[in-house]
Amino acid sequence: MKGKKMLKLLGRFLIFMLACTMLSRASASLTVAVVQTTSPGKMVISHRVFAAGKVEGNQERAVSAQAGQKISQIFVQEGDLVNPKDALLQVDLQTLREQIAACDQGLEKIELELADLESARNIQEEKRELAIRRAQEDYQTAAAKGDQAISWAAYERDQAAAKLKEYYQNTELEQEEEDALIQEFNAAQKAYEEAVAAREADIQAAVRAMEDAQEKEPADSSAQLKKIEAKEKQVQRRKLKKLEKAEGKILSPVKGTVTKLNVSVGEWTTETPLLLLADLTTGCKFTAQVEQEQEQYLEKDAPVTLTNERKKLRVENLKIHSVEANSEDSSLLDVCVYLPADTMSIGDSAEMTVEQKSQTYNTCVPIQALHEASGQYFVYVIQEKDTILGEQLTARSVKVTVQEQNETYAALDDGCLSSSQKVITDSSKGIDEGSPVRLDAS
Repeated sequence: MKGKKMLKLLGRFLIFMLACTMLSRASASLTVAVVQTTSPGKMVISHRVFAAGKVEGNQERAVSAQAGQKISQIFVQEGDLVNPKDALLQVDLQTLREQIAACDQGLEKIELELADLESARNIQEEKRELAIRRAQEDYQTAAAKGDQAISWAAYERDQAAAKLKEYYQNTELEQEEEDALIQEFNAAQKAYEEAVAAREADIQAAVRAMEDAQEKEPADSSAQLKKIEAKEKQVQRRKLKKLEKAEGKILSPVKGTVTKLNVSVGEWTTETPLLLLADLTTGCKFTAQVEQEQEQYLEKDAPVTLTNERKKLRVENLKIHSVEANSEDSSLLDVCVYLPADTMSIGDSAEMTVEQKSQTYNTCVPIQALHEASGQYFVYVIQEKDTILGEQLTARSVKVTVQEQNETYAALDDGCLSSSQKVITDSSKGIDEGSPVRLDAS
C-alpha cells in the first residue's frame, strides 16, 4: 500500500512539472519577440531621383522689324503656336511708304552731293596740275635768266681784267688810269658774284614753288562717307520694300511658340526685338530643380524618363544634358534634359525620374535590417541556444560594413554574413543582443 501511494505521489509530481513547463513555455511565447527574417542575397542597388519641372524652348528666336514703324495690329499673344510665314504683326502702310519715299529722296540727294564732290575734286586736280606746270616753267625761266646774267657778268669781268693786264704791260700809262681800271675790275667781279647769288636765289624759289605745287592735298573722305551713307540707305530701302511687299505684315521665320511680346498697338518699333519665339524646330528642353545632395546621381548623359500624367505621356531613353548650380539658391541644382522635336509642348509640366544602377553586390539586405550605434553598423541574425526549456532562438548582433545603400536595400562587404544566415528584418518588439525571439509563423 505504501508503494502504491508513493507511485501516485510521483505521478502527480510529474504531471505538475509538465504543467509548469507548458505554462512556462506558453508564457515565454507570449513575451518573446516575434521576428521576420531573410537571407542575404545578390542584388543591384538602384538610386532614383524624382523631380517636377517644366518644358521650355531650347532656342529662342528674336523677331524684329525696321526701326521707326508704327504697329497697327498684333495677331498673336504669348503662348500661341505659330507656323512659318504666319502673320505676327502689322505695321502702318502709309508710314512705311512715306519712309520709302524719304529713302528715295535721300539717295537722290546723295547722288547730287557725290557729283558735286567729284566736280570739285576734278577742278582742284586741274588747278594743281596747272600750278605744277607753271612752277616748272618758272624754274626753267629762272635758270635761263640766271645763266644769261652770269654769262654777261663774267664777260664784263673778263674785259676789265684784260684792260688791267694790258695796263701793267704798258708802263707808260698814268697812275690815275690804274686806279680806274682796278675799280672797273672790282665792280665787274662784284656784278658777277651778285649774278651768281641772284641765280641761286631764283632757282631755290622756283624749286620751292614746284615742291609746293606738287605737295599732296589733305585726305578728304567726304566722297567715301557719302558712298557708305548711300549703301546704308539702299539696305534700309530694300528692307522697307520687302516689308511693303508683305503688305506690312511681319511673318514668323520658324515654327515656334510666342514666349514674349514687347510691343502694343500704336507703339513705334525700335532696335529691341518685337517678340520672342521658342524655336520648335530645334526641339525643347525640360528643366527641374533638385537638392544639392542628389548631385552624385545626376551625371551628364544619365538616363532619364519624363512622365506627363495629364496627357498620359511617358518619354523614355532621354539623357541629362547638363547639371548646374542654381543661380538663386546654392542648395539646389538645375537639371536640363533636351527633348526631341514634337515630344512635348512648351509649358507642359512633367516629372523626371533618373535611375542610376550600381554593380552587382553579393551580400544585400533590406534597409530595415540595418542598425547603427556609435557610428558602427550592425544587423541581428537568428542563433539557436540551449536552455533549461530546450533549444531557443535568440538574436545575435553582427557588425557589418556598408558599401552602398538606397531607401530600400543596403549592400554589405563580402564576408560579413553568409547566405545561409537568417537576418532579422522586423520584430514585434525591441530586441537586443541575446534577446529570445521566435519566427513569425505567418
